[in-house]
Amino acid sequence: MFRDESKSVVRKAVATSTHKNKQERSRRTAIPERKPVRSELGLAVEQDFDFNSDPQHVFLMRQLGNYPLEVQPSYELDATKYEAVCYLLRSNAIPSSFWTSEIISNFLIQGGGTAGQGAMKASVVATATAMLSRVRGLPSLDDIARREYGSALRLLNAALADIEEAKTNQTLGAVIMLAIYEVITSRAPESIDSWTNHINGATALLDLRGTDQFKTRTGLRLFLYLRYQITISCLQRDARVPESLLQRTDIVMFLDTAEDHGNRLVMIIGKLSNLRADIHTNTYKNEQEVISAALAVEADLIAWLAALPSEFNYTTHVSSPFDLAIKKQFRGISPYDDQYHVYPTSWVCSSWNQYRSARIIVSQIILFRVRKLSENSSPASLSEELRVQCRTLRTTIRRLALEICRSVPFHFNVHLVASESNLPPPESYIGGLVLLWHLFVAGVVESPQHRLRRWVVKCLEMIGKSMGIDLALAVADIVAANPGVLYPVTEEEDTH
Repeated sequence: MFRDESKSVVRKAVATSTHKNKQERSRRTAIPERKPVRSELGLAVEQDFDFNSDPQHVFLMRQLGNYPLEVQPSYELDATKYEAVCYLLRSNAIPSSFWTSEIISNFLIQGGGTAGQGAMKASVVATATAMLSRVRGLPSLDDIARREYGSALRLLNAALADIEEAKTNQTLGAVIMLAIYEVITSRAPESIDSWTNHINGATALLDLRGTDQFKTRTGLRLFLYLRYQITISCLQRDARVPESLLQRTDIVMFLDTAEDHGNRLVMIIGKLSNLRADIHTNTYKNEQEVISAALAVEADLIAWLAALPSEFNYTTHVSSPFDLAIKKQFRGISPYDDQYHVYPTSWVCSSWNQYRSARIIVSQIILFRVRKLSENSSPASLSEELRVQCRTLRTTIRRLALEICRSVPFHFNVHLVASESNLPPPESYIGGLVLLWHLFVAGVVESPQHRLRRWVVKCLEMIGKSMGIDLALAVADIVAANPGVLYPVTEEEDTH
């Protein structure tokens, strides 16, 4: 329940008096007044929201600590952990139709004494307290998060020892939450290996689950969410996407046109990942073969764009540089060039950025290979058509990077600031997780001195410091040091 009790929670964490704890729990079960409240973080809660009618609050108070003795974690669920999990669910709904707070809620509310259920609950508490620890700067919460992480790993190992339990949604959900925990707590770039290990483990579980996972709505959404994460992981590591993942995708049936379109996009991104893997292993005989393969992927992306349904339409808006309300909602940052996009849903926004990032990467491959061709041959051997295409690619890359930047404020609900409602716009902290990859791709396009690069670094630092996502700070360091995709410029690429 959200009352402005941040200070009392801190006091309770270090208090030794049982009497005080009982009083605090008694006070937290009271019906909160219907009035605007604001935490130390400045997070506003809707004026007319009745917490006792909120199903998330109800099941948290009733179910979250309901562990049977055989899988009981080594902690007593207290108000601090309740607040952290409420924070995760109410403020961190992942903007994807494939993985939402609704799914997390279903996992938590399900009864049963299985190890997978216990692992899921412990992993949620670990992730929630780790994020809240960073946002509020409370090391004591970080200690709790590490203990919960250890409990989740022990319970997960127990679940994986039973083949039937390993196939459950709860076990797979626990692996996903532990992967998110690694993103939240990974400050050093090399720490991303822990996230990769969890994603690899999830890949093995998807293979074990077979086609039965598509029979339930939750199972299908878990598969689709993980499929994208696995694909991005492969793309980052220059690895091939598991063939079993692509084969299972072919049998998934979508009733929604937008989801079907998004499914085709992820398949194209899978082809792009395989292209990078083949380049890494020197599968192609020469630069021309690489360029031809990259042009084929680019053609698929262009065809995907041409077939976009109306559900993917978005609008561009201009804000005043003196609009303090928008700047406040955007954590002190103004939209880049004072322009931002508004999309029908967060999932549509994420799909657009998936396309933009993929198009930037495949364009980068083509440009790099053309540079190598120009180094190994005379400029006269390059066709005029190829030179024109390079100039077009550079323009396209810059435009797509700019569009990614203009999409960022949408994940922070900047578009709701100017609405007619008197209620403050909701927070969406996990939007920061969704943006990390896309901000990296856009940020390394220009030179380190370019203002777009500096704006991206500022956004990543804001996500890391105000949202409690340590990996964002690591990505900010990488982006700041990168020489830039479009640099150096060859004579053949120069637009003059």
